[in-house]
Amino acid sequence: MQLGFTRKLVGLASALALGAGLMVSTAAPASAAGCSGTHLDNWPITGGYISVWYNSSTGKNCAMTYTNKPGKKQYIRVDISTMTGKPVTDAGNYTTYAGPVSVYAKGQCIEISGQVTAGGPRESFAPLYCG
Repeated sequence: MQLGFTRKLVGLASALALGAGLMVSTAAPASAAGCSGTHLDNWPITGGYISVWYNSSTGKNCAMTYTNKPGKKQYIRVDISTMTGKPVTDAGNYTTYAGPVSVYAKGQCIEISGQVTAGGPRESFAPLYCG
């Protein structure tokens, strides 16, 4: 009787540890994929989100658009710019994300936009992270 209880307890502990590991591994995909520095926020868009980072040593903001349905190739787009500059864009048929794209924005506000699926809306946020 005691052996059965111990096995269930070990199984439960293993499942919890695996679940915690999965939660940790999904928390920082952008850093591993190319953005570095401090993660500022995720901005929700239709079908996904835009992840924004700032690197204080370079003065650059970085952005990536992620789909909520990874695995199948679909159109994904990300744009970043200062309020007065030209946008830096990455767009194409990707399985997980578009980007990274970055712009020097020390002391300036930025604008970000993203899109998931070719027929989806392109959604923008501005002015952001001024200073």
